[in-house]
Amino acid sequence: MAAFGVLSYEHRPLKRPRLGPPDVYPQDPKQKEDELTALNVKQGFNNQPAVSGDEHGSAKNVNFNPAKISSNFSSIIAEKLRCNTLPDTGRRKPQVNQKDNFWLVTARSQSAINNWFTDLAGTKPLTHLAKKVPIFSKKEEVFGYLAKYTVPVMRAAWLIKMTCAYYAAITETKVKKRHVIDPFIEWTQIITKYLSEQLQKIAEFYRQLPGQGCASPAGPMPQEVEQALKQWDYNEKLAMFMFQDGMLDRHEFLTWVLECFEKIRSGEDEFLKMLLPLLLRYSGEFVQSAYLSRRLAYFCTRRLAMQLDGAGGHPPHILSTQTGNALPSTPTPQPATGNPPPSPFSDLLLCPQHRPVVYGLSCILQVRAKLREIEQQIKERGQAVEVRWSFDKCQETTAGFTIGRVLHTLEVLDSHSFERSDFSNSLDSLYNRIFGLGPTKDSHEISPDDDAVVALLCEWAVSYKRSGRHRAMVVAKLLEKRQAEIEAERCGDSEVVDEKGSISSGSLSAASAPVFQDVLMQFLDTQAPMLSM
Repeated sequence: MAAFGVLSYEHRPLKRPRLGPPDVYPQDPKQKEDELTALNVKQGFNNQPAVSGDEHGSAKNVNFNPAKISSNFSSIIAEKLRCNTLPDTGRRKPQVNQKDNFWLVTARSQSAINNWFTDLAGTKPLTHLAKKVPIFSKKEEVFGYLAKYTVPVMRAAWLIKMTCAYYAAITETKVKKRHVIDPFIEWTQIITKYLSEQLQKIAEFYRQLPGQGCASPAGPMPQEVEQALKQWDYNEKLAMFMFQDGMLDRHEFLTWVLECFEKIRSGEDEFLKMLLPLLLRYSGEFVQSAYLSRRLAYFCTRRLAMQLDGAGGHPPHILSTQTGNALPSTPTPQPATGNPPPSPFSDLLLCPQHRPVVYGLSCILQVRAKLREIEQQIKERGQAVEVRWSFDKCQETTAGFTIGRVLHTLEVLDSHSFERSDFSNSLDSLYNRIFGLGPTKDSHEISPDDDAVVALLCEWAVSYKRSGRHRAMVVAKLLEKRQAEIEAERCGDSEVVDEKGSISSGSLSAASAPVFQDVLMQFLDTQAPMLSM
């Protein structure tokens, strides 16, 4: 083609369109006017808009499908939400690899597990320990190792969380997903079962002690009991950390704690004394449940009643015979003739074995009483708010009217818009709302209501609990207008008296002090802030 002097298409100069955008848009390549149907070829393209009539007409008479409109609107909202969602440009969350990050504990890996728990109990970073986390065949075995190496409870809770992540990863990789068990409930059941086993060993030891159940263990404990006591002390603290961290089911765990005390037999005072700190630590959590609080209160009152029933036949306790803590014997004061005998609690409080039990159970009952006291305070405050902090009888008295007017004035000051001024929101309207409804509107005498309102205005002008430099000027204008109104009323009354020929008008207006002088001076002396040099 170049031989005939014709330029190829590639060498033609590109020209910009001058008549607007092209007819074909890349967003909508299939346009109806480009469809070569038999009707379009014969008659040409005939544009038929969805709404008949001109573009500025009304579509009131057009029938639309509500389901289609709702579907289109939902798709628009979904697309808008997708467009407004920012993509996650950061690093992806590391996936838990059950093969690389975890290893199953076997009998051959005893030395490796000892070294790992030694590092966990130390200061080695958890990022290094997370590369190889041991997984036990039985989940409760982890509590024995944690107590053996005395791992800090925060790092111990991290190991339990990693164990949960391992089992969650296994569940996700299975083809047939089973019902996912809530890890909170599962670990609550595991740790409570483990603690119950240790507590059972300790309880059996205390039940074998001679005496009436109030004797302290004499001599060394068996090794099995010492081990169980060590496991109990550590894992009970771990359970409390997990409880506070939200890793346990609160209601189920508190129910288990309460059941541990309800299973204590009568006469096992030493065993009860050992467990009382556990109940006291969770006393603030028990009061959040009315059902558990009632059960706890019933248990405490029942145990106290049992202590009182056994106080009559209880032998006298001689403190000087206690081994390792010899105290000088003091004679027991005898009741005077004619006085009632001392309370049965006095004998129990003299016993070093019963005193902690009585004090502990009484303290828990006071927690319940404190809850009822706070509930009553909330009810009383709610009723006081409804009646504007004024009692029903007080509302009908002079003091009630004064309190109501002071509260009304404070509400008017706080609701007024000082940033703008118009017919309904001006200094005059503010004055009418404060002083226009008072009982002294038609009288020139100063009442206690006005004194209380003026004192409130002065306090509002200088209080640090409100903001704005305008407050002092507003109060000055209000007091000036109030004083002018009262003086005008006084002058009007004096002129009326003068016309009757009794008293001259000049005698009343001679050298009179400002209206609110006494109130302002009292405020300056007692309530006004003082400048510190």
